Amino acid sequence: MIDGLKDLSETDLKQWIENSLAEKSHILAAGVQGQTLKYQDQQNSLVIKTPHGRGLIKYFHILMLRHEYAVYKKLQDYSFAPRCYGLLAGRYLVIEYIDAKPIRHARPQNELLFFQQLFTAIQQLHEIGIAHFDLKKKDNLLVINGERPCLIDFGTAVIRKTGCCAIFNHFWYRLAKQFDYNAWIKYKYKKQLELISAGDRPYYHRTIIEIVSRKLKRFYKDNIYDKRKAGKK
Repeated sequence: MIDGLKDLSETDLKQWIENSLAEKSHILAAGVQGQTLKYQDQQNSLVIKTPHGRGLIKYFHILMLRHEYAVYKKLQDYSFAPRCYGLLAGRYLVIEYIDAKPIRHARPQNELLFFQQLFTAIQQLHEIGIAHFDLKKKDNLLVINGERPCLIDFGTAVIRKTGCCAIFNHFWYRLAKQFDYNAWIKYKYKKQLELISAGDRPYYHRTIIEIVSRKLKRFYKDNIYDKRKAGKK
């Protein structure tokens, strides 16, 4: 069910999506999960996330899109993310297009204000019961007009569940929350962690996943990548 589009029927949009996929046109981005299309007319500016693959692989990617849609439904009153219009035909996620640049390409003009807003965005997200879990990826944090943060791509976000039987979910949610705060710290201090202020220090804690990941990357660089690079000389 799609809600909020202007003079654009679900049938017409679905046909446009399937034609675009067949013709490999209007592609905004492409990844393992699928292709992201951009739809534009005089009244609508949309991003459509589509699943990739066949059989079980495609079904898994559809499940990921359905999970992301479930996250967006909890973010209807959240001002730091695009509007989601719905899940078309059970497999096409239709989202508002945001005219902004990823933080990797556009540092905010007023960094103090921007990172205060980003901290607020993360706190409000957690109050809703959602942890993003992938804010460290620089394409997932947009800078609007050089001053306002916008969070996108909630495919790996964790929804906090209630009840005593959700022990693993609660652990995973706490881990995801810490990932969000760690990403905020690294952006704010440009990875110069020795500069973290006393006020911000309580929000930064390296998780076991980050520690192990860093060691694996260092091992790969020292024992594989550097040796291959040296062998080509």
